[in-house]
Amino acid sequence: MESIIDPIFETFPFLDQFGPGALIPIACFAIVGILGQWSLYDKCGQPGIDCIIPVKNVMTFLKIVGRPASHSLLVMIPPPIILAALIYIDNSLIAYSIASVMGAVWLVFMAKVWIELAQSFGHYKTLDYVLVVVFNGFYVLNLGLSYTEKYKGPVYGKSKVKVDKEKQLEGQLA
Repeated sequence: MESIIDPIFETFPFLDQFGPGALIPIACFAIVGILGQWSLYDKCGQPGIDCIIPVKNVMTFLKIVGRPASHSLLVMIPPPIILAALIYIDNSLIAYSIASVMGAVWLVFMAKVWIELAQSFGHYKTLDYVLVVVFNGFYVLNLGLSYTEKYKGPVYGKSKVKVDKEKQLEGQLA
């Protein structure tokens, strides 16, 4: 008798090493990520359903920080190149070199986007930057579910002087 999860293990054979118990934490992290992004999108005035539509998800996230839709290619193209290099290139030194360079560039870009997300909510401290990069899913969940966090607007493309003036005005109003 075939189990419900057997097709999952046929599609992703590496999960078979861990057994069905590996699906529980993966499913929990997926649910946390979806809830966090959905609530964040709602708070930013974007449709929450966008968080489960693959390409629209990236474009909406970039819209929140103020980046153009063309930057979604910088988010979506490197991971398949990294996987293809690791799977299809026979020389492991070349494969690892391509994967590490592409992965480093991609991680730096994503860290910059995540930091811009924190800045879009008025968080400009180094601790916030470290938290958003290290605990990204939980940081997004916190931003989305917190009643005290308010979306200030996109920050990409704004000069530092303009952002500093907005922080000063915000301090005077508080």
